[in-house]
Amino acid sequence: MRSRLIAAVTLLGITVLALRIAIQPAVSSGTSQAATCGVERWNVKTLQDRPVLLPMYRTTITYLVTRPAPRFPTRRLPFERRIFQVVANVMLVRPEADGDLHLVLDQQGRQMIAESPSPACTARAFPKRRAQMASARKAAALCRARVTGVAFFDFNHGQTGVAANAIELHPILAFRCLN
Repeated sequence: MRSRLIAAVTLLGITVLALRIAIQPAVSSGTSQAATCGVERWNVKTLQDRPVLLPMYRTTITYLVTRPAPRFPTRRLPFERRIFQVVANVMLVRPEADGDLHLVLDQQGRQMIAESPSPACTARAFPKRRAQMASARKAAALCRARVTGVAFFDFNHGQTGVAANAIELHPILAFRCLN
């Protein structure tokens, strides 16, 4: 039994290492970095609108996924100025075409998305926030984790792990495996 556990942990470690290598942004001399970044409310998603954020609040995924879904303006909503922290199982870590690292968080059967943007896509964010985002991205892994991020309402376009109200923690500002 112990040898199976060691084998599983080793395989998980190799998978995480392979994912980290795969998600590093590849930028060639002839490619524009902006072409790989997203577009929908991108300044809000990546803190490039330089908001004054409210203090961190520990909460549950249940609380976040039961907030009313808003109409979508181009600017940051008041609720999207809050930093939230949840403890959840990270069920998926996957690079996306827009440079984000897509995480699916699960807490007692409730799921939501957390996203970590590529450092190449956050150039206008405050330096402190850019450093937090980069550090969290490097730490992201499949584990039970404490995830801290900024509330963000996305469009529901069938994303893996999307909540009914399409709320996300986007961007992730801190990530720590607890096991």
